[in-house]
Amino acid sequence: MPGPRLLHTADVHLGAPFNFLGKRGREQREQLRATFNRVVDLALTSQVDLLIIAGDLFHAPYPGAGLLGEVAYQLGRLDAEGIWTVIAPGTHDPPLARGAYDGGPLSSLPHVHVFRGEKMEPFVIEGLDLVVYGMASHREGGDALVGFRAGGRPRWRVGVVHASVRIPGRVEDDCMMVTGESIAASGLQYLALGHWHSLADHSRGQVTAYYPGPPEALGVGDGERGRVLLVELEEGERALVKPIGVGRRRFLQVDLDAGEAGGPRGLYARIREMADTDLLLKVNVHRTWGEEWVGFPWDEMEEELAPLFFRFQLRVSPASLGLREVEEFPESTVIGRFLRLAREEMARREGEELLVAEEALRLGLAHLAGEEQGP
Repeated sequence: MPGPRLLHTADVHLGAPFNFLGKRGREQREQLRATFNRVVDLALTSQVDLLIIAGDLFHAPYPGAGLLGEVAYQLGRLDAEGIWTVIAPGTHDPPLARGAYDGGPLSSLPHVHVFRGEKMEPFVIEGLDLVVYGMASHREGGDALVGFRAGGRPRWRVGVVHASVRIPGRVEDDCMMVTGESIAASGLQYLALGHWHSLADHSRGQVTAYYPGPPEALGVGDGERGRVLLVELEEGERALVKPIGVGRRRFLQVDLDAGEAGGPRGLYARIREMADTDLLLKVNVHRTWGEEWVGFPWDEMEEELAPLFFRFQLRVSPASLGLREVEEFPESTVIGRFLRLAREEMARREGEELLVAEEALRLGLAHLAGEEQGP
């Protein structure tokens, strides 16, 4: 038997300043608002029963009357159609006195519910035979879902939390945590997660659990456009989750090896192939060791390529000495010995002395590049 259709979003961060974008920060702030409007449009056209916002709808707990009014207008479009919105406040927009969720225009919408408690609390939507459990993100330490288990009624059971999933050895501590064990034991059919800024499946046992990532790009990421999740509940089956792209811009960071780029022309061509005026691209260039890179006008390349992107940054590491690069050359070779000595020398220097050591490395590598490497 088919159940409710849900639209799951999180980490919208309306009002984020985007200071790192300089003059283009305002454009991206406006884009966040436009994308949130698109999410509401999608909820209407997809005929969902419920919009879930799993934290950080706003970038700050006091977003300002104008932004709060605009969000209330958009959610009011859903309210007018009888579509519910449930919100779990996140780490950026906790439910503070006189904040976004304390009275104000959102409280006047009968089909909007905000979770404010410190423990999972139920909100029953009778017409859908659905209960949504949620909490605000203001707990510290421990497992936020420990000891929680959804009841057997109503028929459909959904949860929403803004928290990190504990992954031993990788993610051990955060302001609010859940574990794979507590997810599996929750008795939910779907757990809507927020807080991590990328699409991720953390389903455990019979419980489907997902992070959607932000609907619009917030910082350097994987180069994908923002998404929301369309979730369909089916009795006796796992929840069906479908990512839907809604974002406009992409943020991407790439590392390029100058030694494999085919010289300055090859590097220029590789970057130009990625041209997209909705892409923020940060390129880190490593191993600019050959003579063709001596005196290369990096600033001119950055200036020429910049109009092809939403924002373009070029970072050059002429003396990059990562462990992998050093170990590519055996210590028995001339260049291998030179690299190891250079790395030791650079580790002892700073300021202008470090710049001198880096230049010595570059010149030494340029000289050695054409020599036969022997033991």
